[in-house]
Amino acid sequence: MKMRQWMAAGTLLLAIGTATAAPQGGAGAASVRQLLAAAHVDDLMQQVAQQMGQQIDVMVKHGMPCLAPGAVSSVLTSPQAVQKMIDLIVPIYRRNFTEQDVKGLLAFYRTPLGQKMLRMQPVIMRESMQAGEQFGREQVEQRIGQLKTEGKLDTAGKCPVAPAKSAPSGH
Repeated sequence: MKMRQWMAAGTLLLAIGTATAAPQGGAGAASVRQLLAAAHVDDLMQQVAQQMGQQIDVMVKHGMPCLAPGAVSSVLTSPQAVQKMIDLIVPIYRRNFTEQDVKGLLAFYRTPLGQKMLRMQPVIMRESMQAGEQFGREQVEQRIGQLKTEGKLDTAGKCPVAPAKSAPSGH
């Protein structure tokens, strides 16, 4: 599973609920489940689980070739696994949102703008991650250039070969 896929999933979950987080909490489980359903969190979790399962299958194929594809990943990709993950998320929302917060978020996600937010969030996340990757790449390249100029790296970007230490004399 690529880290950025986890980041996208986590960011979407955070985006669903960060606007009005209330430290006192107290939202009802049924309301939170309605919010998660309105935000299509189950679909997102299923997509993440499938992607993660594919990565696990590749690792298993190379490391444990005696196992059939899905022998390990199926514990994450089953509908029951997705439901268990949602069951783990519900108390987190309940602790951090009041019932009024959840109702407000539900009302928002049921509006055309809320629906657009849900549709556009994956696009925004993908583009943001691409921008972040580009930024990171440019910063690293710039720093490596500086390290070359300082002589800490050779022109190929490798550590310079240290001169061989002379053997102690046997006097």
